[in-house]
Amino acid sequence: MQFVYPSFLYALGLLAIPILIHLFNFRRYKRVVFSDIRFLQELTEQNKKQQRLKEWLILLARVLAISFLVFAFAQPYIPGKIKNSGNRNYQVSIYVDNSFSMQAAGKEGALLDQAKTKARKLVDAFGANDEFQLITNDFEGKHQRLVNQKEFLQMLDEVSISPTHRNLSEINQRQKSLWEKNKSATQKTYFISDFQENMEPNSWEKDSLHAYYLVPLAASQQQNVWIDSAWLEEPFLKKGNQNKLKVKLRNGGENSFENQALVLKIDGIQKVLQNFSCNAGESKVLEMNFSLSDYQWHGISLSITDYPIVFDDSYFLAVQAKEFVSILTINDAEVSPAIKKVYGLDSIYALKEQSIKQLNYSLFGSSNAIILFEPNAISTGLAEQLNQYLSSGGVVLLVPNMNPTDLASIQIFLNPAGINLGSVQKQELKVSRIELKDDLFQKVFSKMPETANLPSVYQSWQISSSLGSARKLIGLNNDLPFLVRAKLGKGFIYVLSSSLKKEASNFSNHALFVPFMLNFPIVHQKANQASFVLGKESGFSFEPKESQNVLTLKGNNQEHLLEVKIKEGEGYAKLNDQIKEAGIYSLGSNQTEWAKIAFNYPRNESVQGFLDTDKLKEKIGAEVLNTDLTTLKSNLEKDLKGDTYWKMALLFALLFLLAEIALIRFLK
Repeated sequence: MQFVYPSFLYALGLLAIPILIHLFNFRRYKRVVFSDIRFLQELTEQNKKQQRLKEWLILLARVLAISFLVFAFAQPYIPGKIKNSGNRNYQVSIYVDNSFSMQAAGKEGALLDQAKTKARKLVDAFGANDEFQLITNDFEGKHQRLVNQKEFLQMLDEVSISPTHRNLSEINQRQKSLWEKNKSATQKTYFISDFQENMEPNSWEKDSLHAYYLVPLAASQQQNVWIDSAWLEEPFLKKGNQNKLKVKLRNGGENSFENQALVLKIDGIQKVLQNFSCNAGESKVLEMNFSLSDYQWHGISLSITDYPIVFDDSYFLAVQAKEFVSILTINDAEVSPAIKKVYGLDSIYALKEQSIKQLNYSLFGSSNAIILFEPNAISTGLAEQLNQYLSSGGVVLLVPNMNPTDLASIQIFLNPAGINLGSVQKQELKVSRIELKDDLFQKVFSKMPETANLPSVYQSWQISSSLGSARKLIGLNNDLPFLVRAKLGKGFIYVLSSSLKKEASNFSNHALFVPFMLNFPIVHQKANQASFVLGKESGFSFEPKESQNVLTLKGNNQEHLLEVKIKEGEGYAKLNDQIKEAGIYSLGSNQTEWAKIAFNYPRNESVQGFLDTDKLKEKIGAEVLNTDLTTLKSNLEKDLKGDTYWKMALLFALLFLLAEIALIRFLK
């Protein structure tokens, strides 16, 4: 314990006065004459004991009354947690959570409005000379400085809901970068938030020099239904066809969502409306069909109606119908009529034929797949071009010649993939196994019938894998593969063990031939990404139309210039945190639209899960403040000045003075 005015303690010397009065009792005794004192002897001895006790009690009351009166003037106190001299002030950092979850309603309105009210109360509790920092999830540059009360309140009024999410570690690092520049004042940090689970700090070093306080807010009811995600079932959309769109909805609230509408709009025009219900705590995947009438880019918006959290009630996609899938055949002679017939079944496939002796290598880049049809040999130049094509993500199918003139050159081409042709086996075999779980056949068969009539093979190469990287997709009854696939670079190479000629197999006449030939060119194709997530993606990819370094992104009454990079036929643009609002944007240059790009808000704020503030305060070394902040000002004074006891000392002085009066008056 310490004293504000320790010099007053010298006044304790006044305690000698009542003690001297007691020791040298100056009161005069009156002489009373009695005729006989024999009967008073016993009474006199008893009165002397009582009188002595009374005098000692009175002395004690006087000594204590004077002592506590002196203490009251000396003002005793226990120093506060924060050491602060008179010429130093507070520096206060206040984090106001403005993430999407703060749209939820509490007892006093929207949580963000409550957070702003709490921040104002915090500022009012401090003095005019104190300095303040406002922090939100946006990490704006203007907030990275200390301001006075008036400026702080002006900036606070401008805070609005933001799609950006931060965890407590990121926020603390932002605050520390300012504190390191200003170490001359007492520093306090306040976090005002609903403390979603995704705010959990991934790392935290406790700092005894800083005071941390949590101001938790809570919604009156946990209720939110949202569109979690949406995706296209097929990699390519077809003009005029019914294209399938899958939509995942989630109900994270406490009540069921009954008979509500999911609306699909294309370019702002409503095309599909589908009612759905979703029980509390469950998710549901709906299927919606839509068609496109041309090959232009279109914006799709999905929406539901749910309050009060509305940021996740919409979902955006940018789509374009695929004009054609280009298939290039390279052959020594005429390509099989079966191949021409298959690709004539669907107008989306465009088949081009090239003689192996008169190749135009420039066609490789625009081809979705290349079929090497029964080559007698593969030249070094062709092998090099095919390897480049595969490395950049191309797909190649080798239909082998059963009697090639230069087997060695074909084997050299297959060596990087680890595929060995071996020797030709002239024996009738049957297909016995198909890898139904592979993407190539997953949508063709749900279950293989036990009595299925599978293709027959009369001549086949005994294929093996030297690297173990080739996967057997179709197997023969001698346990050797009929179809293998290997990854080479970013691309894939398929190899059949038999040709399509009648004397080699009946595969070209079998029902399995059609889905295989239609699927292998597209199953590995990377379709244009229908949407990107704001805050998560630092950029987005697109299909370029020409070489450009800068493109324009337009949408939501905004226009942004973006730096782009184009490599190996794929474009990439950096957002540089320019896009803040979800929606459909137009990408292009010189008034020409290259593509539409869809951005959606992240859904990590949709799930209504909250941190345990008691555990959180232990983890980061913080205190939890009551939500009305009524004791804030007194706590600030206590932290700065400590616990003062002069009022208590004065009260005790009065109590002992009253005790003295009572002893003198009532104790006989």
